[in-house]
Amino acid sequence: MKKFASCLLIAALVLGLFSGLGSSTAWADSGKVRATTNGRAENSLTVDITEMITTLDPQLFASQIEDTIIIQVYEPLLLIEDDGSYTKVLAEDYTVNEDGSVDFVLKDAKFHSGDSVKSEDVAYTLSRIELSALVSPLFGMIETEIVDDTHFRWTFPYADMGAGFDDLMPYVQNVNIVNKSWAEERIDDPNSKLGIEEDGSGAYCFDSLADNGDVTLRRFEDYHGTASIDTLYFRLVTGDPELAFESGDLDLATYKRSTFDIISQYDNVATRVYNVNNVAFMIMNCSEGFPTADFRVRQAIAYALSREDLAGVASDDGGTTAYSLATPLVTYFTDNTEHYDFDLDKANELMSEAGYSKSNKANLTLIVMSAYPDWVSCCEVVKEMLEQSYFTVKIEQIPDTARYFMGDYDLGLISIGLTTNFASYSALFDMETGLNLAMYTEPEVLEAFAAIQDEASAQNAMKLATDCLAYYPIYYPAYFSAFDADLNSGYYYGSYNGFLYRDFSWK
Repeated sequence: MKKFASCLLIAALVLGLFSGLGSSTAWADSGKVRATTNGRAENSLTVDITEMITTLDPQLFASQIEDTIIIQVYEPLLLIEDDGSYTKVLAEDYTVNEDGSVDFVLKDAKFHSGDSVKSEDVAYTLSRIELSALVSPLFGMIETEIVDDTHFRWTFPYADMGAGFDDLMPYVQNVNIVNKSWAEERIDDPNSKLGIEEDGSGAYCFDSLADNGDVTLRRFEDYHGTASIDTLYFRLVTGDPELAFESGDLDLATYKRSTFDIISQYDNVATRVYNVNNVAFMIMNCSEGFPTADFRVRQAIAYALSREDLAGVASDDGGTTAYSLATPLVTYFTDNTEHYDFDLDKANELMSEAGYSKSNKANLTLIVMSAYPDWVSCCEVVKEMLEQSYFTVKIEQIPDTARYFMGDYDLGLISIGLTTNFASYSALFDMETGLNLAMYTEPEVLEAFAAIQDEASAQNAMKLATDCLAYYPIYYPAYFSAFDADLNSGYYYGSYNGFLYRDFSWK
């Protein structure tokens, strides 16, 4: 069977797939104000992007910046909400049958070209995801039977191997539907990119890409839902987005924790904190032959590290220290795990038991993505701390997530978001999913996941999943948003790693 989860981390890396919203909005009374855009007067919204886009193809885009724009333009059938329920987007209705198949009815929705969204468009979209960085694990996992233009049935040939409807929903919600006839006019091979053109069904249509990288979207007048803002401007900011917001070039910006309190003091600025169902952790490779396959070594690493210090560095003081692999937003969460407070003597004792010493240190390779400087800084702290014990650490910065799945490292820093149902975390221990990055194969953890029936059994699985130290939790991230006080900010869709700007409006 194809390992259908291996690309999940590309989408999950910083913001996670699902988020819970714990927000607070504040207005100051300090007399300090920032310059503003003309957004309220012209009913527009200006936000930042940090790199030039190269495509609007919803299956074959390569960057998160492109995805931020694409999700305003294209839509999926369903979205997963924070509580694990499914919200219908292009699906008018769906029925899960006793045999596990699912019958769908499509909404009366139109593409931007004016064509109606049809069942054949869904089937075509699934046919062209083989090379998608985001949803390729779905390829071959779903078979579509078209009943008529608005009715179709999905069957799941690998459902008995953990690839049924609910298992695949984290991917399904990221499959944005393409107009088959429109696409086939432009590409012969479904795996060819559609380029800077689009025919989505979303609230906004592509208007222009300026030479300087700015992108403009216009509201789709025949949208099947509602959207208040007429025009979205994505401004390419090559400097600091926080400064661009404070100088009045943007209506919305994401802030670092260290500067969030400063911008919160402005009278004409509102702020909000988004607590995300995501955990950043260090992978410890449990494959035979690696030093970290020895539980004593993993324990020594845990004792040699100050988790609180790592959390502060890795999150720029914006995260909450994590002691459990589960997040506080999952059902039945409890912090009942071993905390491993810093104890260098204990670390050295365990390393001695495992056969190491000052003259015979364990050599570890620690990988981290170069795109995240806070993570790189965290790894430098990890190296410094571990080398106080019987370790030598080599940090290797990598450009993307591919190497995390290859297993040729001892430690790796990464983050992931799963559903608010803790049972979904079993993917991190199941070799069939492709997400068992630690290569942990001892059966007791999976057996504990399989036994989840109630609060007690879920909390037992949480404890075992964390205490095995295949993954060393570091922090739960939070995101700090500042926006014009005259703006009604929208909901943060963790499944989309951002906002759907159709939900925004001016007061």
